[in-house]
Amino acid sequence: MSEMKAPPTKAMQNRRWKWLVIATVIAAAIIAGVIGSLKPDSNVTLTNLNNIEELRARFNQDKGTPRLLLLLSPT
Repeated sequence: MSEMKAPPTKAMQNRRWKWLVIATVIAAAIIAGVIGSLKPDSNVTLTNLNNIEELRARFNQDKGTPRLLLLLSPT
């Protein structure tokens, strides 16, 4: 005859969740540490443009490469 296994008790289920949460937190900490240790390219610069013509010239100069535009307002 085959033995029937009893369903997991509430305490067993809580223990499983506890270990799952702990493992997830540890994995997230390791991933964050690895990502945080990566350094960006040293040739990345932030440019302050004073008028639209400077923006247009710089935008057209970098044709074919990814560009990020930040428009910041003091208000």
